Amino acid sequence: MNFEHQKRPKAGVVIVAGGAGKRMEGVDKLFLSFDGKPLLALTLEAFQRHPGIDAIVLVASGAGRERFEEEIRDRFELSKLAAVVEGGKERQDSVYNGLLGFSDPPGVVLIHDGDRPFIEQEVISAVLTGAGEGGAIAAVPARDTLKWVDREECIVKTLDREVIWQAQTPQGFPFRLILAAHEKAREEGWEVTDDGSMMEQMGERIRVVKGSYDNIKITTPEDVVVAEAIFREWGR
Repeated sequence: MNFEHQKRPKAGVVIVAGGAGKRMEGVDKLFLSFDGKPLLALTLEAFQRHPGIDAIVLVASGAGRERFEEEIRDRFELSKLAAVVEGGKERQDSVYNGLLGFSDPPGVVLIHDGDRPFIEQEVISAVLTGAGEGGAIAAVPARDTLKWVDREECIVKTLDREVIWQAQTPQGFPFRLILAAHEKAREEGWEVTDDGSMMEQMGERIRVVKGSYDNIKITTPEDVVVAEAIFREWGR
């Protein structure tokens, strides 16, 4: 889709890079090197490159924020970077901080995990389109047989894999709607794992658009091995 030549609302993206990375055995995953380029730089460049994105807000923790300033900001072309804001206690707090980081709020906003560097331009385009139509998230159909298990670790039932999708990011929404959802969540003490869930609780109907199995979230050392293989394949 040609975002450069069509009339569209201004679009921003909040990139959440404030996690502690507790499962990475002391390694800051956001600064893992891929052929000399930090993982976080790969993620930022994907949105810098997309013609439909006008502004980027990065959410980073204290130490991560310092490393970003030292190792990424001036080394890579990030002309769309509008702000770098401090992360919160939980992910949804970090997203809220990111939403407030736009000095000129966009019409639609995407929210993306900083540790998902292999996001394809076509997926960003699809989520942007869905965001303008009320809301959309990237997701992929489940590949494995899924079991619903009780607290005693016994199978309750086998789920229908045909209707189960695994949520990814980016997730995109009209800016005013997702900001209102976050404000209500803070007022009422909601705890959600992603922004799509928050919009569901607001009664919104959210589309799913086809993501990519390469769009992995790097959270464990085992994920790094997979990420290196994907990076080599993309390089070809």
